[in-house]
Amino acid sequence: DMPEFVISAERQQLIGNLVERLPVIRKKVRLSQDDLGSMVGKSRQKISDIERHSAPMGWDSYLAMCTMLELAGAFDTETDGWYYADKSRWSKTL
Repeated sequence: DMPEFVISAERQQLIGNLVERLPVIRKKVRLSQDDLGSMVGKSRQKISDIERHSAPMGWDSYLAMCTMLELAGAFDTETDGWYYADKSRWSKTL
């Protein structure tokens, strides 16, 4: 994994798209910060810091959150087109 400061501009944009919407998405599937943190190996405090933009989200956390939120039914093809567009970008790089 690349260190935090070497994340590409494209990855930063993808992460930013999720971070901007994270509190709303998380609440949509009734996950607390603690629940989401447990699912992706982060503390509740870390999730809180990410949501408040006081801590960066790494690429590994981004992929884990996208995967877990999608499995939880957080994304809808009609209302969350941004997610599916982003996913088509990052899934090519895996």
